[in-house]
Amino acid sequence: MRRFAAVALSAGTLMAGMAAVSAPAQADSVKLTDSAAASAASTAAAPTASAAARGWKAINTYRYIDAWGTYTRSGGKTYVKAYLRDTKANYYTACVRFLFQEGKRAYWSRHHIVGVRPNGSRYAFDGKGTITIRTSSSYSSHLWVQECGRSTKNGKFYYGKGKKLF
Repeated sequence: MRRFAAVALSAGTLMAGMAAVSAPAQADSVKLTDSAAASAASTAAAPTASAAARGWKAINTYRYIDAWGTYTRSGGKTYVKAYLRDTKANYYTACVRFLFQEGKRAYWSRHHIVGVRPNGSRYAFDGKGTITIRTSSSYSSHLWVQECGRSTKNGKFYYGKGKKLF
């Protein structure tokens, strides 16, 4: 299952990169994108209307990073819609990760802000920006959310305190 998830994530990232390269260039603007959510958004179907969405907000571990959104449980799957905001240029890129659990099995889904220059090249974004994330998993026993920051200097991820949503 881990290999399948890794292959799917790699393929999705590759497809998102190809879409970014083939998109028409804009003169002076920089596009913000999520690192893994581009592929997950296409695979995450919308839950039925009867399922009630529940709001959440991550524990505010890092001063200039905010993560919030909703989750829905429907048909044995968990769907997450999230917003990730970086409010200051401070050598850290905002990121958030989710832990989906089903018994002893677990699936991590990590998302961070990636900047895309007009020529299509990608870089670790550091500044003010907000992205929308959509992800889902068939692991639906428990869901955790955790704020994190990625250093633009060395590329390491630093994780805050996790919060159990259900």
